[in-house]
Amino acid sequence: EPPGQGCRGEGWADPGGMGVVLQEPQHPVVDPSPSVSATVGNFSAADYAKWAGVTGASAGFGHLAAGHPSLRGPSVAMAGFLGAAAGFLLAYQSSAGRLMGFFPNPVEEAQLRAKRG
Repeated sequence: EPPGQGCRGEGWADPGGMGVVLQEPQHPVVDPSPSVSATVGNFSAADYAKWAGVTGASAGFGHLAAGHPSLRGPSVAMAGFLGAAAGFLLAYQSSAGRLMGFFPNPVEEAQLRAKRG
């Protein structure tokens, strides 16, 4: 099987870029290839809530998962750190998906219409 070919023969890797999206956006595209700063700058309150919720739930899990009381601090810290990273990635995915038109984006669509005049 040639490099960059999927198991069914479709091309899924683009040697000149980051990759190929295999589905069409179902919503208006605001930015087809958003930068990191544009994506983070587009975080909504719901994105921050997801980030905080995953972080808090992970830290709580770390507290409950520690077997011995002396392990609670390190367990909470590690689980909280991993939860914060996972929460950030979840929020990032939501924000980028809205900008690229894969998730509903009424706020971004209104901003795009206002920008275009």
